[in-house]
Amino acid sequence: MGIIEKNVGFVVATATAFTALMGVNTAHSQEDTVEGAIALETIVVTARKRAEDLQDVGGSVSAIGATELARRFDVDLQSFSNAAPNVMIDDLNQGPGNQAAIAIRGIGISDLEKSFDPAAGVVLDGVFIGANSAAMIKALDLQGMEILRGPQGTLFGRNAIAGVINVTRRRPDTEEFAAEVRAGYGNHSDVQLDGYINIPINDQWAFKIGGAKRERDGWFRNRTLGIETGDTDYRSVSPSVLWRPTSNLEFYYRFDKSWQDQDSNVLHNMAQPDQAFCFFYNQCAQSVTRPQSGDRYTVLVDGEDPNAYMDTETHIFNAKWNVTDDYLIEYIFGSLESDEAVYQDWDGTALMLYHTDRPSTYSQISHELRLTATPGDRLSYTIGAYFWNSDYRIDLTSYIGFGDFLYGLPAGTILTVPQTVKQDTDSYAVFFEGDYRFGDNLTLTLGGRYTRDEKDSAVIDPLMPELAVKGGFDNPFNKTWSEFTPKVSLRYRVSPDLMVYGLYSAGFRAGGFSGRANTYEAASTAYDPETVDNFELGFKSEWLDHRLRVNAALYFMKYDDKQEELSAPISQGTGQQTLVLNAASAEIKGLELEILAAPFEGFTLAGSLGLIDAEYKDFVDPITGGDLTFLKMKRAPDWTATITPTYEWPMFGGTMAVQASWHYIDDLELNFFNSPQSHNDAQHIIDASINYQYNNTTVSLYGLNLGDEDSWAQSLDVGRSLDFGGLWTYTAPRPPRLYGIRLTQRF
Repeated sequence: MGIIEKNVGFVVATATAFTALMGVNTAHSQEDTVEGAIALETIVVTARKRAEDLQDVGGSVSAIGATELARRFDVDLQSFSNAAPNVMIDDLNQGPGNQAAIAIRGIGISDLEKSFDPAAGVVLDGVFIGANSAAMIKALDLQGMEILRGPQGTLFGRNAIAGVINVTRRRPDTEEFAAEVRAGYGNHSDVQLDGYINIPINDQWAFKIGGAKRERDGWFRNRTLGIETGDTDYRSVSPSVLWRPTSNLEFYYRFDKSWQDQDSNVLHNMAQPDQAFCFFYNQCAQSVTRPQSGDRYTVLVDGEDPNAYMDTETHIFNAKWNVTDDYLIEYIFGSLESDEAVYQDWDGTALMLYHTDRPSTYSQISHELRLTATPGDRLSYTIGAYFWNSDYRIDLTSYIGFGDFLYGLPAGTILTVPQTVKQDTDSYAVFFEGDYRFGDNLTLTLGGRYTRDEKDSAVIDPLMPELAVKGGFDNPFNKTWSEFTPKVSLRYRVSPDLMVYGLYSAGFRAGGFSGRANTYEAASTAYDPETVDNFELGFKSEWLDHRLRVNAALYFMKYDDKQEELSAPISQGTGQQTLVLNAASAEIKGLELEILAAPFEGFTLAGSLGLIDAEYKDFVDPITGGDLTFLKMKRAPDWTATITPTYEWPMFGGTMAVQASWHYIDDLELNFFNSPQSHNDAQHIIDASINYQYNNTTVSLYGLNLGDEDSWAQSLDVGRSLDFGGLWTYTAPRPPRLYGIRLTQRF
């Protein structure tokens, strides 16, 4: 019996007990509200690319509004893992820009290379971000955030196979002047400054400009070089303009420019006796759980690079035309360009065993045109077309210092291995999703999306002379795929405060070519898209005169042609290459429960619980032929849970607010082979804040990870297979305890 069968009863009992504790009586009306209590606010989401009440959406969606965002002290997306059940967000620690490793319901990838498409989509102001290195959005100027769990293939398309994190930022306002400045200081000399000014020029025009600067010292001690390391310096500027020439026509444009300079990320050597770096070079971890340096915040790397950087430019243009009250035409253009470079010490030792120099550029352009219509009382729909183009180039130089082990070179020889990879993608799609209401309570949703992808991959590598014939810049490898992703949903409103739904949705992650191949066969062989079929039953409800909200979903997902990224040993180049194969199938089932209560004035209690039972069904090692179905899927903890109480009360003419959060993550695996040196035990992450607001001034004290959990955030077994321990294993830790003070002034 799996974890879901074992625990469904427990979850139902928990929800029932909580409801009983609150004294729920479904017969209460709004007029019967207990004196002194307040109702929960209505949450409006755009999960289906139109505004609607969260409680009317037949799917698993969590939302954070502006009020809640103001009480959080997030730096970027990483700390939003506690915002929804079954969500994991980590920093890959593999270069500038804080690359995101996002997994939802156990589906995700954890690779920095832009040749690997994301599995969970990050959408910023309606624009899909197509690379992990740009997906770790800074928590600046945010208006709201929605986390959509499960495949979102109909409206969001490719690479939303796990779900979508939908982020919106403040737009210019034509109504009134507004400004805000936030200044903060925290441990590790964390200096924070950001703000915006909104200027309404007239009733048609508004201009807004925002900016941010953040400097922070690193929390690592480099014992080899005798310095502190990990410093970051982030700056951004964001002008935007809104024009409403008529009451039914609106144009919006925003430009973002950011600069992030930092020390190169540092990694730990966790090599064990059966791995080459330990066996041949005596560069060994102190134990299975203790790195070679002896401490997770002490490092040995000798490849320090104080000039790692990532610069980005983003343009977003949005046009809306309300043709009539029932028809809205919307166009969204987005472009993103990034330029980054880092010299990285991957081996984590005081020796030069494996280092890289990684300058790269990335650009994406997208166009989306859609019509949203409500032509009658029963029918509403969204129909649209989409185009995407992305270009990626990396000029990689690897420095190999273990050539005496692999190639028989004299000890101390540093082998320089250059390689340039350039990949281009074109994607076209048309989509439709519509609701039809039968009577007053029953609604049927039908949707579908047809997508056509074309990818080119070109490689320049002196170790692969075959590329002169096929695979070079003038004659790249090429392949085209097409996919159709349907959606069917039926929801029934039992009462004004209770809705039940059933859902089938499909999604896919795009196919492609490996960006780290060192053999012609691997470079020229394309892998196909992977697909997920999601079956879901759920309910959304409000009780006790809208003072208690309970939403739950039970899901089953069938995962086919699963792409597996495997670091495989070879006898040329860097000694290893990344293979991407459609090597596995899997099944994932689980349950999600979210509760929000306002039992008395000033107090709210939010809670969530997520269960995942993920297992491979068909998985054969492509190198040895061995059975790999015993492996656990990465970043798929059996349990996640969050409890967040918040209390507000009047004090000294202002308002005091206290919030705490306990976030539990069950034990989990971080790398492909479930190596014990990168296994994470269960984590208890505690955040808290105290906020005092007087008129337009707020003073806040905050603490993140107050328990100082020192779990791993990323790991990789390099060159390992079932019958070979590989070269080494590296790991990177999560951030330590962070705390500080912040002043917010609104005008």
